[in-house]
Amino acid sequence: MSNVTDFYEKLPDNVKAFFDRQYQDSYRLLDDSRHPQTGLYADAYMTLGNNPDRRCSIAATGVGLIGLAVADMEGWDDDAKKKAIVTLQALKGEVDGCSPARDKDTGFFAHFVDMETGENLKSEISTIDTSLVVAGALFAGRHFKETEPQIAEMANDLLKGIDWSVVVADIEKGVINMVVKDGQGTLPLPAYNEYVLVAYLALLGQPENEDIQDLWYKNFAEDKIDELPKVNYRDIPVLTDRAEENFLSSFVHQFPFFLVPEYAESPIYRDFFANACMADRSKWKELYDVPSYVWGYGAGPNDGFHGGYHADKINNSPGDIASAYIVAGFLPVYPAGIYDLYALYRLHIPYDVYTNPNDQEDEKKFRASYQYGLHRYSWWHLEQQKRCYPTKVTLIDWSSMLYGMAAFKRGMSFFTERLIKLEKSV
Repeated sequence: MSNVTDFYEKLPDNVKAFFDRQYQDSYRLLDDSRHPQTGLYADAYMTLGNNPDRRCSIAATGVGLIGLAVADMEGWDDDAKKKAIVTLQALKGEVDGCSPARDKDTGFFAHFVDMETGENLKSEISTIDTSLVVAGALFAGRHFKETEPQIAEMANDLLKGIDWSVVVADIEKGVINMVVKDGQGTLPLPAYNEYVLVAYLALLGQPENEDIQDLWYKNFAEDKIDELPKVNYRDIPVLTDRAEENFLSSFVHQFPFFLVPEYAESPIYRDFFANACMADRSKWKELYDVPSYVWGYGAGPNDGFHGGYHADKINNSPGDIASAYIVAGFLPVYPAGIYDLYALYRLHIPYDVYTNPNDQEDEKKFRASYQYGLHRYSWWHLEQQKRCYPTKVTLIDWSSMLYGMAAFKRGMSFFTERLIKLEKSV
């Protein structure tokens, strides 16, 4: 087992006990969202409903595979290897009755499929969701390579079974297609954003393709990071998708940090990552009557509060819903964030010890809503007499909790040792 970091080792006992509980619960939520026969993962954990939900998210399934690697390392799940194999078999259409929907010409997966059959649930063929599941598969393959090499072989089959060339939209501007329709890429999205992962996997899957080479090396390689579009929050430069007054949700900065090896190891990207964290925290401090431990502009559902799913960001956060998992995702550059999470837990959401003898229904709903700890919450709802309860937790957004806590305890080497580096361009 990997050594623990000094940050983790030096935590006070009470904070360490909270960390250990929240860290393990970050995996338990994933495991309770997994279909036991197909190994596919639900889009969301239903806090007040039945699980797993029938709607599988292909991206969430990638998170689940990384979760299995974490659980195996931490000794939380003796069946992690077996579960990873079943999940990969399902993704490859090798589980009886289950064949996840894919574009027949390129191999990209549909975003949402039925948990049991793999039938497309009226969703798009998504390049980023496919990339997230392939990234998770490759990560698990590297983790289990000594004890179960079959996992790496199946993961590589997934990678190589996709025609990545259709993601290239505009080489000079780094524009990537979000959707594949009838074998063709469509819905182009300007860089920078989480689609850095798509460009990385495209080059990993088809290193000989010159368009894919140019897309990466002209826009996203480590020596190009400083040339990506930027926007200032006050005097803090952060990366964005276009050089205007447009900020990105903090998860956008986190996904490349944990899932793209050049970005995980780059001092340049780490500086921009720290800037994104600082900008997020600083903006929250401008809000009225919000304590310093409340922050985190993440994406997620607003069900139970108001409206639907939204990717919150600076200057665009309806209702000012905070995401605790964003704080966790920034722990590698802001380790003091663990005390922000602890304060939220200790003062407002003591999810494992909460009681309300005067209102048993409140206690029941509170315990259910926060069964696996801190997630998305409204600061203004926490102290209301008639509390609003979050009704679900989306797994792809929850991933930052797992990734950030794993890195806080084990160091970023846990990720860099399990990410496959690109071959240097000749």
